[in-house]
Amino acid sequence: MDKFIKKNWFVCILIVIFAGISVFYIYDTNKGKLKGKTANGEGVVYSVGDKDVTATDFYNSMYEANGTAALYQRIVISVADQCIETTDAMKENAKSSADQIIANYATSYPTNYQQVLGSQLASLGYSGIDDLEAFLISTYKESALTAQYIKDNFDAIKPRNVSYILIQFENGDSGEGTPTEDEQTRMDAVDAALAKGTFEDTAKLFSEDPSTSETGGVLGTLDANTTTLDSAFLEASLALSEGEVSDWVYSTNFGYFKIKCNASTHEGMVKAYREQNSLTDDIEVEDAAVYDDLLQNYDTTLTGKAIWEKAEELGLSFADPETEKAVRTYAGLED
Repeated sequence: MDKFIKKNWFVCILIVIFAGISVFYIYDTNKGKLKGKTANGEGVVYSVGDKDVTATDFYNSMYEANGTAALYQRIVISVADQCIETTDAMKENAKSSADQIIANYATSYPTNYQQVLGSQLASLGYSGIDDLEAFLISTYKESALTAQYIKDNFDAIKPRNVSYILIQFENGDSGEGTPTEDEQTRMDAVDAALAKGTFEDTAKLFSEDPSTSETGGVLGTLDANTTTLDSAFLEASLALSEGEVSDWVYSTNFGYFKIKCNASTHEGMVKAYREQNSLTDDIEVEDAAVYDDLLQNYDTTLTGKAIWEKAEELGLSFADPETEKAVRTYAGLED
């Protein structure tokens, strides 16, 4: 589950405070309605000796303990549940994944795996190991909602699935953007190979980045909001249309790139995903899977935007502007 949680970091961070978040709603719906003892005109939740704890005190202490993440996670769960139907495929995948996770834990913690896994789920706001499938279904719904947001805003987000070939600097960057004789010779060899064969085969033979050369130069899916890539590389990638191959792109950080845009449309993204994962046409591909690489590696802001847009459509409102700002900041929507 540790690997699963790392992969789905956005969801997992938000779920940490599942138990505490409900306090906000309990307080908001019931403040002023608590029956029995009051203090300063407000209902008392409990008393210890001569110390009365009011609804406001209770809410503030829970909010402080659990943080803004508590409130945001309740929004995430509520929005995903209302916007995305729980499908049979989700249930089947959740059961299969849950069985695998439990098996892994049983291997790692043979004497107390149920307790370890249960405590981790409890820390994520669930009742224990019996809620593992519910946790997984929640992540599927959030991913599906985000994928739909990407499709609806495709032109603005500008996803691009790209591959590349890198020719590294011979002795460091001269700062002039002009290749040395040796660098030019290697670049010419790439151009000659591309004229006769495929980009994938050429990348395997000539790319000087071993992290991608073995897979035919495939980097994955980036977008206009990506900040973790070389700026020259990103700018050139975003300018390409589906099937296009760039001229040589000079990067002061790495060398010279030849970039291919494998997909610049949603349909192209699905096709590229099939090809890069060796899937036949008879295997159904979920949109959430197609954009998982983008969400996990290159643009972690999209889920917050997707959730917030749907939440506002459903009538999300805050009594306190500062609380709203804190939640928006947590979701990556404020500087």
